[in-house]
Amino acid sequence: MDEHLGERLKKLIEKSGFESIGAFKAAELKVEPEVRAMCAVNTCQAYGKNWACPPACGSLEEYEERFSHYLDGYVFQTIAQMEDAFDFEAIEAAGAEHKRRFHLLVDETRDFGSATLLLGAGHCSICPECSCPDAPCRFPDKVYPSMEAAGLLVSAVCNLADVPYYHGPGTVAFCSAALY
Repeated sequence: MDEHLGERLKKLIEKSGFESIGAFKAAELKVEPEVRAMCAVNTCQAYGKNWACPPACGSLEEYEERFSHYLDGYVFQTIAQMEDAFDFEAIEAAGAEHKRRFHLLVDETRDFGSATLLLGAGHCSICPECSCPDAPCRFPDKVYPSMEAAGLLVSAVCNLADVPYYHGPGTVAFCSAALY
């Protein structure tokens, strides 16, 4: 493995524009069935209807196995200011900006291959309507499950990386992760 992969990955995360980045040990990740159960409640209306979401994205056992192949990781965030707790325009804009940055990172790390594993935020929104479960994914090289779909409690991963999950009143943060 490239001994400088972690440094290269961190520079690409920074270059993509994320405001907060923290490192963690992959062995400390804990897959939580309770997190996956929150997905099954289907609040976002993507459960069973999106290739990046459960159950289509794979089992928790598969994620535990995948995580075991990596030594370290980064959690990274897009942080935005809101006028108040109901500033849905700011929340949507921050989410869109996070996805834009994340896809830029996906493109920049494509040559890393299986040496990295990227986990996004929220369900995949590349296509206006996902083909799941009726047809194969149209962009299998661009779709990435969220941290929650992989069974990770985002606040716990932030704690591992010594990165605040909550940045104070009037803020919203979207989080993703990269393992290497």
